[in-house]
Amino acid sequence: MNYKQRLIKKIKDPDKWPAFERPDFLEGLNTIADEAFLKSTIEGYLAALLIYHQLSEELIRLILKNAQFYIQLAVFPEEIEFPEKKKLTFGQLIDELNSSLSFQNKGGFIEKCLDLNRYRIDIVHRLTKETTILDVRRKVSEAKNIFDEIFSLFEGINDFFRVRFSGFRDDFEDYSEDEYSKH
Repeated sequence: MNYKQRLIKKIKDPDKWPAFERPDFLEGLNTIADEAFLKSTIEGYLAALLIYHQLSEELIRLILKNAQFYIQLAVFPEEIEFPEKKKLTFGQLIDELNSSLSFQNKGGFIEKCLDLNRYRIDIVHRLTKETTILDVRRKVSEAKNIFDEIFSLFEGINDFFRVRFSGFRDDFEDYSEDEYSKH
């Protein structure tokens, strides 16, 4: 199956649109982070912070996949491939997203992700300088609030792309995979 056939097949089936590979696992991690935070221990706070950070990274990755799929649909029948970059750091993912197409709330989403990253760096690298566990709790609580804002922004952005993909799916109804079998 060539590029055009794969793209037509992908847009016509919403189950093939960009999505989390293991959504139940990610949801479980979010629950674990919330429970760890509620333990009110240093290890609970740190575990929650690191999980929120990793979950944010997964949100960024999915938005990037959405943006790339959107671009592929927009330039069809021309071809554009995006190599998968699995080993990017959080900052590199943000740079990739920043360099991608614009969409509603992109700037706010990126800013909140950068805020969360600053909290993570500050908390982890200054851990031995904190005076009390309450200081750590306060900072991680602020980071948790930022993560909640990130997730809320993500839901709107993801919905934006899904609506756009639905429109493209309607546009692609007239295309058949066979039409592009020789191209």
